[in-house]
Amino acid sequence: MNKEEIIKEYVKNGGDLFSIGNVETIRDGGTIEVHTLINKRVCCIHKNNWTLHSDYPPTDENMITDKATQVYIMDRLEKYRESCEFKLKQIKNITESIKL
Repeated sequence: MNKEEIIKEYVKNGGDLFSIGNVETIRDGGTIEVHTLINKRVCCIHKNNWTLHSDYPPTDENMITDKATQVYIMDRLEKYRESCEFKLKQIKNITESIKL
C-alpha cells in the first residue's frame, strides 16, 4: 500500500486532520513535542529511540503503533519541513535584497 492509500485509510478511520505549527524540544533532555497550528500537541517523539507517542511522557503504553497514524504524522512532518525550508529561503532572499 502506498502513502496516499494509507493516508486515505487514516481519514476513513476518523483520524484527526491537522497541520503542524511548531516542533520543539522539551527541557527534559531531548523529548520532542509536535504541535498543531492552534498549539494542540499532536505527539511526542521519544528522545532516545525516536518512536511516536500520543502523550507525555513517552511510554510503551502511549506509543503510536497504528501504521496509518504513523504515516499521516510523518507526512505532516515532511510538509512542515518543506514549509520551513521555503520560509528560510524567502527570508534569506529578502535580507540579501534589502538596500542599506
